[in-house]
Amino acid sequence: MKHEPITAVRFIGYAISTFPAHLRDGLGGGTYLGNASVERDLEMRVCILKNAIDTAKAQLPADEVGATVNNIFLVPEFFFHGAQGPYLYADGEEDPILRLQRILVRTFPAKDYSNWTFVLGTAITARVSDPKRLFESNSVQVRNETVKFLVSQERKARSALSEIVTNTLKSFIQDCQGIPDVAVRGRTPVFSHIPLVVLPNGIESNWMTTEKYFMSGEDFVLYSTSGHKDVITEQMVAYPHIDLSAGDVKLHSEDSRAIFGQKIDHDESSNFIRIGVEICLDHEDARLRSNLDIESNPEMGSCVHIHLVPSCGMAIRPGSVVADADGFVFNCDGQYPLDATNASVECGAIDGVPSIYINHNPSPIDAYNFHCAHTQFARVKVAAKGNNPNLNSAEFQELDSTDVLCVAVLEPQLEHGVLSDYFAGGPGAVHIYGVKQGFSLKSNLDEV
Repeated sequence: MKHEPITAVRFIGYAISTFPAHLRDGLGGGTYLGNASVERDLEMRVCILKNAIDTAKAQLPADEVGATVNNIFLVPEFFFHGAQGPYLYADGEEDPILRLQRILVRTFPAKDYSNWTFVLGTAITARVSDPKRLFESNSVQVRNETVKFLVSQERKARSALSEIVTNTLKSFIQDCQGIPDVAVRGRTPVFSHIPLVVLPNGIESNWMTTEKYFMSGEDFVLYSTSGHKDVITEQMVAYPHIDLSAGDVKLHSEDSRAIFGQKIDHDESSNFIRIGVEICLDHEDARLRSNLDIESNPEMGSCVHIHLVPSCGMAIRPGSVVADADGFVFNCDGQYPLDATNASVECGAIDGVPSIYINHNPSPIDAYNFHCAHTQFARVKVAAKGNNPNLNSAEFQELDSTDVLCVAVLEPQLEHGVLSDYFAGGPGAVHIYGVKQGFSLKSNLDEV
């Protein structure tokens, strides 16, 4: 059977807050939302996800020919997590991300989503054989009690002393992360019925994962404002080391690397686009840019055509962009707005990047209104050169925002609980870039 080739791409972001609930202050106190059952939590979050995807799908042209447009649906970092922070599982138990894969396959069949690519923020997991013993351990208790004490003293301190206590708190957490109690993995699941490709060997799959490298100071709560003792805190964790000495192109579908291909012609093995997924702080720290044009394998380290940034506290950084000329950069963030606007399509330079952007910036839910979101879209005019983010950065095109749409998402009906049991800032909105026809893709970008 001959398939129509993919000729265009559409970018859709789910602007929903993925920050913890019950925020008390700016020092990392909060509560993880979620169902105590990992299976139920995953199922309900996929139900929430499907509600947003189908909201976007209803806005697209009904007469769009076949599967010629690739709908890339991006969600923020930390979309999938549990009531303890990461989904915890013991030795011998199945990795929760494999359960998520099965749910996605069941929920998004090819007959209904043949031309969709889902890039699903991150799923946070940790292998812990005996959680009760972990949380009762001397190491965890000392870390958590020390942090709570420093937070309480920071509130009392004034002027220069406040800065000293804050710096002490940060240094203590960083030192703790050098000897972590728990290794946490933050992986981006990518699922599509348009074949995804491991570039060096040409192996095709409908499933990829990539993994976060750099730990942010707010990836996990410092303490639970609900008083829960059995939650994973910032001072307990570290991400596993990822060896990027030979570049960031994936060698198999579930390794930690970030660059892979996607076929744009089912009937031609040589027609691909290159995609790079860079999670939040990895983008700030120029993970992909640092491997651009690496000497050990310059072809595998070259620019991508689509650069995706799922995040919870990040915008596009010009020195970090590795999309090629006419390539795309798309960011979906679950923490903050880019300015004071709300739900309107805006054009302007954000941190030196000419962009189209939309904020989800509702009325403050608490004194520290972190329950916002945004999407940001840019297109490259001249690609970056070299692997130094301080030199020869990408140059960007001026964009037309006439084919961009913001649509509020209605709260879904859930079998287990309500939306506020899972997300603190409401059902959010979908932002669609290229509503009517998408953006033209290059072809023959790679030959395997």
